[in-house]
Parts: sequence; C-alpha cells; structure tokens
Amino acid sequence: MADRSAETLVRDLVGPVLARQGMELVEVTWLPGTRTPVLRLTVDKPGGVTIDDCGMASEAASGVLDLHEGAFPGRYNLEVSSPGAERVIRDEADFQAALGRRVRLHLRRGDQEQVVEGKLVSLEPASLGVETRRLRSGRLVAITVDRSTITAARVVVDL
Repeated sequence: MADRSAETLVRDLVGPVLARQGMELVEVTWLPGTRTPVLRLTVDKPGGVTIDDCGMASEAASGVLDLHEGAFPGRYNLEVSSPGAERVIRDEADFQAALGRRVRLHLRRGDQEQVVEGKLVSLEPASLGVETRRLRSGRLVAITVDRSTITAARVVVDL
C-alpha cells in the first residue's frame, strides 16, 4: 500500500462513491504502524463534514474497498476524518474554497522567508489578493502575493 499506485487505486475506487454522497476525497494516507496499518481518508464537503458524514463515508469506502480486497496487502484499519478547521490548501480548488476566508501563506523569496496572514480576497492565475493588517497602525491593506513564492498555505480559524 505504500506505493503511489495503491493511493491512486483508493482514489479511483472511493472518490466517485463519495462524490455521489456530495463529499470530496481530499487525502489518502497509509500509516504502516507496528501493529495494524491504518488507511486514513480525509473527506470534505461544502459547509464542512459532520461525524455522521464521516460515518457514511466510512461505510461507503469500506463497501467498495471490500470488493477489491485482494488489491491491498493484509489487514488494515480504515479511518475517515475531516480536514479540520485549519485545512491545508493544496491546489486551485482549495484556493477557490478558501476565497473570502482567513489564510496563512508561507512565502520564500530567495533566502528570505515571510508569513502573511489575512483574508483571501482575489485569485488570479499568477497571484493572490490578500487583505491584511499593518503591524504598527492596524490598518487594513490589500497586498498582492506572487503564487510562485508560496511554499505552504492553510485556512486559519478566524476567532
């Protein structure tokens, strides 16, 4: 299960089943552990995932994975969870979903690293618009972030 083809197989088998239930398969993780390995599926849907949604996703995934039991080595435990409140932003669909929300961006320009936190207000092919506060004045300012400088991004809980 540790190889990329097994992850692709899980995505191909489980992704469409979850999509019919209005959920997205965000991540597939194989944790080999010392006892029983764990296959962790992270799912999401607009408005967030409830415990009941995770239960339905687990049942659906179990059903389809049991039909292809021979494709996976030995026993494993299946876990289904939500991406959490501070979801990692991985691709364009994640950026679209984060539009209007508070984000934390880690940037690298040469040898310099910077963290920008603020409301994601616009998406362009080569850049993002972020509304952030100046440290000294506390004023809101709009900045443009070059996408090529982003090394990590996540949604931040706005309290």
